[in-house]
Amino acid sequence: MSTATAKRVSYDIGCMKSLRSLPDRVVKKFLDLMTKYMSDPSAGGLNLESVEGSRDEALKSLRVDQGYRAIAFEAGRDIMFVHVNEHDKAYRWASGRRVKLDASTNRVRIVEVLEEAQTVSPTTSETPPLFAGIADKRLIALGVTEEEIPAARTISSLDDLERREGHFDTMTFQVLYGLAAGYSDEEVYALTGIAQEETAQSPAETSFEDLISSEESRQTIFIPESQEDLRRFFEGELDGWRVFLHPEQRKLAYRDYNGPAMVRGGAGTGKTVVAMHRAKHLADQIKQDPQRDGERILVTTFTRSLAQDIEANLKTLCPEHLKDAPRIEVVNLDRWVSQFLKRKSFDRRIAFFGDDRAELDRIWEDVFIDHTLPEGLSEAFVRAEWAQIVQAQGLLDRSSYLRASRVGRGTPLDRRKRAQLWDIFSDYRARLISKNLAEPDDAYREAIEILKAEAPQLPYASVVIDEAQDMGEQAFRLVRAIVPESAGSDANSIFIVGDAHQRIYARRASMKACGINIRGRSRRLKLNYRTTQEIRSWAVAILEGITVDDLDEGVDSFAGYTSLMSGPAPKTIHHSNRAAELDGLACWIKRQVEQGGSVEEIGVLAVTNALADEVCQELGLRGINTLRLSATTGDDRTKPGVRVTTMHRAKGLEFFAVALPFLSEGEFPPKFALQNAVDAADLEDIHSQFRSLLHVAATRAKKALLVSWTGRPSSMFPESPQCD
Repeated sequence: MSTATAKRVSYDIGCMKSLRSLPDRVVKKFLDLMTKYMSDPSAGGLNLESVEGSRDEALKSLRVDQGYRAIAFEAGRDIMFVHVNEHDKAYRWASGRRVKLDASTNRVRIVEVLEEAQTVSPTTSETPPLFAGIADKRLIALGVTEEEIPAARTISSLDDLERREGHFDTMTFQVLYGLAAGYSDEEVYALTGIAQEETAQSPAETSFEDLISSEESRQTIFIPESQEDLRRFFEGELDGWRVFLHPEQRKLAYRDYNGPAMVRGGAGTGKTVVAMHRAKHLADQIKQDPQRDGERILVTTFTRSLAQDIEANLKTLCPEHLKDAPRIEVVNLDRWVSQFLKRKSFDRRIAFFGDDRAELDRIWEDVFIDHTLPEGLSEAFVRAEWAQIVQAQGLLDRSSYLRASRVGRGTPLDRRKRAQLWDIFSDYRARLISKNLAEPDDAYREAIEILKAEAPQLPYASVVIDEAQDMGEQAFRLVRAIVPESAGSDANSIFIVGDAHQRIYARRASMKACGINIRGRSRRLKLNYRTTQEIRSWAVAILEGITVDDLDEGVDSFAGYTSLMSGPAPKTIHHSNRAAELDGLACWIKRQVEQGGSVEEIGVLAVTNALADEVCQELGLRGINTLRLSATTGDDRTKPGVRVTTMHRAKGLEFFAVALPFLSEGEFPPKFALQNAVDAADLEDIHSQFRSLLHVAATRAKKALLVSWTGRPSSMFPESPQCD
């Protein structure tokens, strides 16, 4: 048959998976065919033919070339491609499947319907099938289709289930995998993104057109909006997480808010992905409204390297918004402030790093020579008080400091000591000005004052913030000044994602205190898509006993935080000396490659730059090619080599396998970090930061984690390690 009018074409995730196992020439022909139709639907349409023997009359075939066929489902004006394969294999695949319009789960589902005789396989094992103890009624209530239950009954083990993934509808596989991994019913519902009562509803009449655009169907069905979208999807530039959002993620990213909103969640729950889709959604709205021409979405974060990673991903997700006249601008906040003040002729150098930071140390030395410290206080304490209280809160006069809250600072200060300290702070500030220097917090305040006084016509319609836990109070006050609430309207102004469990810098802020009201618009993601349950559990245990804030004025927790995948437990290995530890690391890397891993998907994360450099040198001597990632370089996966970097730089990255070497007592945390503690409270805070750093580093791993040390292990391990 021939379609005389233009159709809306979509692609099930199974279509993408089937294409990836076919020769490149076949993929190219299929893509050319799809692109040609999308560019000119009136040129002849798609010549679809019936599939003889198919259980679903709506399943059709399309000739790709003489030897290959594509299978599609046709309903009204829609064509959804579901599979591509060799002629006979494609027809055999289609003969046993049908497309189910499942109103109870609000999804379009592709199910394999087998004869009962086909599903019963004789076995001599005394071990019962994997789901023998689970009633049909419970499986159906959780989302397994009735058609697939006979096949599910024959699964013998988790490995058997993984081998047969392609024979189950995507949601059914998720349900079965969750049950096999020991998830509760509540965790399975979270995994699939449906409410517990939804599957119990009586199916209602619905159409394919109704369901294909649902939030649930969009988790597994891709509807390209342009030829560029189509090509990026099939050429592999769009990873699954960039296209198929979990329904809960999509709801958070693609909706309107009547004020600032926040998304929290543990490592691997897709917060950054949600932030990027949020930026795309807001930029799409600008594109669709000619009156908003020239507006931008500012995407910002704490570090320059993370901003580079986000920009690279956005160029893949929505390149149309970042080229020519961009609708999305990605820059870390320090750089934004520096550029803004430069345009405003701010004549003081901002001491972000390098020689200017060294100059700050010299100014402090001169100040301490000229002042007597209050009894019982050290120079380190005074500098910490300046940074964590005076600068963080933006205190500009003595009376403000005398009244300031010092919660969390440990050592108490009476009024007399505060007055003495203010004399020191005033002198330090005066010397900064005389040297034409400004600390970053000074620059932030200056930018805020300019924005409030001049009300410059900035192009930003909204600000999207990633890794919010690492930003301080002045940063959020600046964001509020960039997109101020105007005329009582604050809709879609600020979108914040973060997780205080991953706070690796000594910065805290309350959204409310900074003029950002997120009340009623704060949500939490609980499902970890990146890391196996075993690695996640190990990483979570590192933070046991630590109280964590919710980035506003409440307390956060790991309640309900779980992983989608299962895998081997982390390997924790003790070595007698440094050379043996490095030999063990090299052997582990080679074993990952021998087992089919890619060197570009292996990361070695060290606590300091010096240790990362040592890893590169020693692995090179052992015949392993490495790529050193610095604070200013992005991770281009087309470049060969095992990735070696610091734990701090690894924030925002992920690898199939991660090694964390040198985690011995005295090296983690480094002695120099602990020696900088000014009192017991500060020491506890430093310990918390390094626990968070280890948690972050461990959760960069998807499937394999190696932890090694020489001598005594770090006291920060979640428990006494089981040494191999």
